Amino acid sequence: MSAHDTASVHTVSSGSCRPRRKHGRSVLAALVGCLTLVPALLAVTAGTASAATYPDNVAQPVNFGDAGAFGPAGGLTLNAPPVGMAATHDGGGYWIVASDGGIFIYGDAAFLGSAGAIPLNKPIVGMAATPDGGGYWLVASDGGVFSYGDAHFYGSTGSIQLNQPIVGMAATPDGGGYWLVAADGGIFAYGNAQFYGSTGSIHLNQPVVGMAAAPGGGGYWLVASDGGIFNYGTAPFLGSTGGTPLNAPIVGMAGTANGYWLAAKDGGVFNYGTPFLGSMGGQANPNPIRAIVATPSGQGYWLLPTSPPPVPPTVQLGSTGAAVASLQAQLYTLGYWVDTTNGTFDDSTQQAVWALQKAANLPRDGVVGPATWAALAAGVVPQPRAESGYEIQINLADDLIMVVNNNKLLWTLNTSTGGGYTYTQDGATNVATTPTGVFSTFRTVNGTVTDSLGTLWMPRFFFEGYAIHGDTDVPPVPVSHGCARISNEAIEWVWAANIDPIGTTVWVY
Repeated sequence: MSAHDTASVHTVSSGSCRPRRKHGRSVLAALVGCLTLVPALLAVTAGTASAATYPDNVAQPVNFGDAGAFGPAGGLTLNAPPVGMAATHDGGGYWIVASDGGIFIYGDAAFLGSAGAIPLNKPIVGMAATPDGGGYWLVASDGGVFSYGDAHFYGSTGSIQLNQPIVGMAATPDGGGYWLVAADGGIFAYGNAQFYGSTGSIHLNQPVVGMAAAPGGGGYWLVASDGGIFNYGTAPFLGSTGGTPLNAPIVGMAGTANGYWLAAKDGGVFNYGTPFLGSMGGQANPNPIRAIVATPSGQGYWLLPTSPPPVPPTVQLGSTGAAVASLQAQLYTLGYWVDTTNGTFDDSTQQAVWALQKAANLPRDGVVGPATWAALAAGVVPQPRAESGYEIQINLADDLIMVVNNNKLLWTLNTSTGGGYTYTQDGATNVATTPTGVFSTFRTVNGTVTDSLGTLWMPRFFFEGYAIHGDTDVPPVPVSHGCARISNEAIEWVWAANIDPIGTTVWVY
């Protein structure tokens, strides 16, 4: 289980509430499960086109429906980028929070305090307001919570080691509690907020980027950057963009009594159970959208433009720091296995970068520069061959190992297979090739196997003497005698996580 699901602050139910990922639903299935299919489909079109050009200024919310325009006109110069906003109880104003905790007020929003003068361990990533508008909470990426006005502090993850950073929060309808959500979909519940389920133990296609509370507070929705929706408790599934090609990733969601809106980075808006009221999707937006916030009436919303992200620094083996930690977290979320997200560019990180570069058809240099960062941001992953059931696929053309379950890619590993050279063993001349075909894992050795060709660490044999095994030398090119080498750290993880049990289909092509 994820650390999120074992935290003592949770009231965790072991009942029948199961996450329902709605990627790839057919139109028929969506029609059966969702009476709001027509507006949802309209949103896909409306989210990419706009009848008017809207201002795209940093920290100047763009209003639709009954959402009012309160400022700042022409945008605002900030010390840090805006990362969230919340509406007042009557919709007559809003607060905007920057990543340094600075608070900016507009309309009838009152200033109740900020974290702008506090040295933060991690940046602020979002906020939520109390139902009477007399207070608000700020949340940082480590789950630290800051409360102001009549917003009470109920707890935080500031002292908990997280698998993935916190990306958002939502308050209960009476303001007596709140939920925090992490990028892996782990949920932390505080106060009277109940735990209804999470994706913390599920491998996601894309990271979770936001959440919204269901009407009455009896559940919540989570949304991933590909628009996949996960619904828990009383929150109904009304549709998603999970199976729809998007012009830009989803960055957040806003819920109402009838449904929810999703907002994309380019200002596209997708509606489910709610009316489509406009978008910025048909115009160039140099300042990407960071959040969408609904009016209290549910008849309008604001889109919040933020500053363009800084160009990440080039990192490679031996680099350390926040950029490396971000790299590792994004790799892991996409299924490129790494053994740590501690910000140190180690061997497993290099292996994962090589795998990404192979999938993106980039030079396999292990250096994460602009092109590799762009591939990461675009969510590039290899495409396994279609086949039902659980299996390991070894793609010799790209030299990648893929763990696949019913056509869904779970994990990707760099491998080094047969190098194509001639070698001699026991007096016989052979060519270093990896056999192709459909095999199955039939024998494993939890230790070292040594023969005349070298040493295999924790091998898992799939055909005769050919195995997936650990090695200290796993370059991004084929160099083995025919086995599929992976790093020692990776094979140890394969064993620990039972990735390749006896009988697993191994398809080499």
